[in-house]
Amino acid sequence: MFIQNKHRHSLLVVIFSFIVINSCSSEKPRKEVLDYDTIPMIELVKDFSITESEDYIPAWVTRMFLTKNGDILVSERMEKSIHQFDSLGNYVAQVAREGRGPGELTQNANAHFNGKLLVMSNNNGMLTEYRPNDEGIYEYYTDHTLRLPGVLRGIHSTDDFSAFYISVDSVRIPFGTVPPEFTTDFIHLVRVEGDSLRVEEKVLSIETHSSYVQISEDGNTMNYSSLPYRYSEYMIPLPGKRIMVQRPSSSSIEIYDENFDLEHQLNLNVKDRLVTDADMDYYFPEISSTERRDRRELIRDVKPPFTRVLLDDNNRFWLQIDETEDGIEYVVLNYKGDPLGRVMLPSESQLHAVRNNKLYLVDRDPETRIDVFSVEL
Repeated sequence: MFIQNKHRHSLLVVIFSFIVINSCSSEKPRKEVLDYDTIPMIELVKDFSITESEDYIPAWVTRMFLTKNGDILVSERMEKSIHQFDSLGNYVAQVAREGRGPGELTQNANAHFNGKLLVMSNNNGMLTEYRPNDEGIYEYYTDHTLRLPGVLRGIHSTDDFSAFYISVDSVRIPFGTVPPEFTTDFIHLVRVEGDSLRVEEKVLSIETHSSYVQISEDGNTMNYSSLPYRYSEYMIPLPGKRIMVQRPSSSSIEIYDENFDLEHQLNLNVKDRLVTDADMDYYFPEISSTERRDRRELIRDVKPPFTRVLLDDNNRFWLQIDETEDGIEYVVLNYKGDPLGRVMLPSESQLHAVRNNKLYLVDRDPETRIDVFSVEL
């Protein structure tokens, strides 16, 4: 299907004619019950931290990527910038800064990386691309003025920005209407062919667990807030033009090849873990009992088997399974689903990548910094 630049919104009209890939598979679920509490803890050893310096002040890190040689790319939202560090955490260069000129950023720019190309979407209405120079330092390459028929979700192509993923809502929820418990997004593969966009026929469906919505009495104001223990599905681009889809409702993790064909599916049988009053106290310490009751009614009694999944370079799955006052808990599984260990990270941190037995995370307690830990499994 071809979309000329002036007709690209026609995708919304014909979207339902596409072939939708769901999570069905002939593989049977794992029979063994996986009890997270019985998996031994793993010891972490800190290698180094990236903190405030003359060149860089960590503030609101939104994304962190690793290049093929181990360099670290950091995207900052408040500062509207991108910075590059070497594999030991030494400052290399500022790749981009705030502004409206070539290669400069706005606050709403979102980072996407395929191991070589860095693309910032929603940047002054353009897609801004950066590539490494002969010394491996990233610099501005070009701007793409394509008006995408959906939200950019990742880069599919390897050497240029010629193929990528977008998501499109299956339905539009009218303003002033409380959404259903789940909404569905369609993930499309789009190829650039001259001045046209070609949308592949195969489509992935992704279900998103709705947020908590409060509507004012006059119906003119809607407040959205997040809830814990959501059963939302996510798509994560992987090297080699593959993608990973996490589906907590069915306790499955799926990996698709470059043609959207199912390559690997891991079905888990996780022992139920119940949401407790202590969990509600942790997430909602300052709201009224009425508000807490309203939110609790929208949270299922059983915690999802995972809320976030990363795949490292050794084909090990890192499952975020909980967050409590003790920290953020991860379980590590091999490619077949056998448990390898558990990790507890600080509650104000976010794990961005795992490579070469090293964990790369952003910690915001007490001040924002980038920490790198070594781990042996």
